[in-house]
Amino acid sequence: MSNVHSIPCADDAPAGILVLAEDGTILRAPLFFRRILFLEQRDITPSIFHLFDPSDPPHLKLHRIFRHAYGATEYHLSVEGLFGTRHGFRYWPVQIPDDEPRAGSAFLIVDDSALLQSHDWNFRRLRREILDDLRSSVSSHFKNRLATLQLLAETVRDAPEIASESAPRMVRAVEELNAAINKVITGIADAESPTDYQDSPVRITDLRTVIETWGTGDVSVRCTLEDVSPSTLIPASSIERILLPIIENATDASPTGSTVEVSIAEIDEGFAHFRVVDQGEGMSDRVRSRAEDPFFTTRTNQLGLGLAHARQALRDAGGEWTFESGADRGTRVNLLLPVTTASQLFR
Repeated sequence: MSNVHSIPCADDAPAGILVLAEDGTILRAPLFFRRILFLEQRDITPSIFHLFDPSDPPHLKLHRIFRHAYGATEYHLSVEGLFGTRHGFRYWPVQIPDDEPRAGSAFLIVDDSALLQSHDWNFRRLRREILDDLRSSVSSHFKNRLATLQLLAETVRDAPEIASESAPRMVRAVEELNAAINKVITGIADAESPTDYQDSPVRITDLRTVIETWGTGDVSVRCTLEDVSPSTLIPASSIERILLPIIENATDASPTGSTVEVSIAEIDEGFAHFRVVDQGEGMSDRVRSRAEDPFFTTRTNQLGLGLAHARQALRDAGGEWTFESGADRGTRVNLLLPVTTASQLFR
């Protein structure tokens, strides 16, 4: 039996406190978290790091980081390796409870499973409605084309002498019908292709206002644009999954009253150059070598997944980054991310 303890609240509460020791051991967890991840049934005493191991399902996967305008950062987790119902959580750091002296960090974690199930049911209902409309439209579309072919065939049967005139029309009608069938087949295949992340393009010129809201009460963020075209677009996922963790690390590392400088410039090869500069203590060679490792962090009350998650997203996006840092001289991150234009996106 594991050493995970219940928090003092109702068993059906959809939120609770997750308390971790310095080594990641789970000291306290809400009931819904323990049930979904089968903590009591596991062979070893669970740690938060073990729960991210895909080789021992069900396991956790970090798939989104969301920064609110008022400064709070939410981390969104999904539970993988389960059959049937989808499960997910949201969490954010909170103050360590006074009654847990062994704790190294604490988080308020919220069960999003009911919300995910509701979205799934709504999506299924909408999909059924769309399929019903599609079936009706396609049926009518094909019936009209088949009626045309039937009429031409009957005309040739009854008046063979006009076959030379009717044959080209029949060929065109068959070609149109074949094209329509191919379009339907291709459209259905595209609609059913799995997508892990629903993305949307954002104009780079609109980013300055968004990025400057990522400052905290102690550290501000200032963003400047250099030769950026109003028609240049960048996927919203690149901003949320890559740029946000970098700027969040910079604000956390910066001293009170300082400013994190962010500059954005467009280059000719279809990339945008982001430069993020903080005034923090910088990173030693040892810290720099491990900065992108999962679960490595120099800050308390954090899991150390930010840059590791951003690195994977960066690889998926086809971008690259470099870090320039040293003790007592801050950190500069140079980031290249692919961009596009509306004409390229919709052609």
